[in-house]
Amino acid sequence: MVSEERARIAVAGVLAVLALGAGLVIGRASSAGRSDAPTAVVVVGGIPVGVRDTPAGALAAADNYLATASQTVEQDPAAFAALVETVYAPASRQSTLAAATRARDADIADMRNYAQGGRAVAVIAARRLDRYRPGRATVTSWLGGFVWGPGLSPRQSWNLVDTTLIWRAGRWLVAATNTESTAAPVPSVVFVDGHNNQSPAFDSELAGMTAPFYGAG
Repeated sequence: MVSEERARIAVAGVLAVLALGAGLVIGRASSAGRSDAPTAVVVVGGIPVGVRDTPAGALAAADNYLATASQTVEQDPAAFAALVETVYAPASRQSTLAAATRARDADIADMRNYAQGGRAVAVIAARRLDRYRPGRATVTSWLGGFVWGPGLSPRQSWNLVDTTLIWRAGRWLVAATNTESTAAPVPSVVFVDGHNNQSPAFDSELAGMTAPFYGAG
């Protein structure tokens, strides 16, 4: 059961492009944090787009692309399709969308949860720039995913995801994404207070919250 849930929550890491591999959930970025710093990520039609061919710019692009793909692949297929069209390498777009459709068709329980008002949120807890040269970068991300709903107890999953980016026409594009087969580090103890680990607590305490864009630092 645990391995099955981990596989479902990892779906976007492995879906991110069929060269790619497939998850859950969010993040974003706007600038490097100072008003005089160059913008690493801009919003195009609601989609974060990495526009700086620098090490920091590559990290910001990977953060936002992975988190957005993870969050939308099952919750919002239209938004996922827009992301793929905007920031995925052209050769991988059709296969990525087909893989996403197969994942949604197979994940009956989670799709039912979203239809009933369930939610999913993800964070890039940490990341590492493994390789960079102008025009190409590889990033390893520690992706945390959280899902809950009316008929689903809140749960979490952690994965290590490798993302390869290429620079084309003034933006970073996803060339490949792969969820590592090696288990990611996970907390052994999660401290909760009262009923804060129940779906109603998630709905009430997180009401109105949205995820920020990830920066370039």
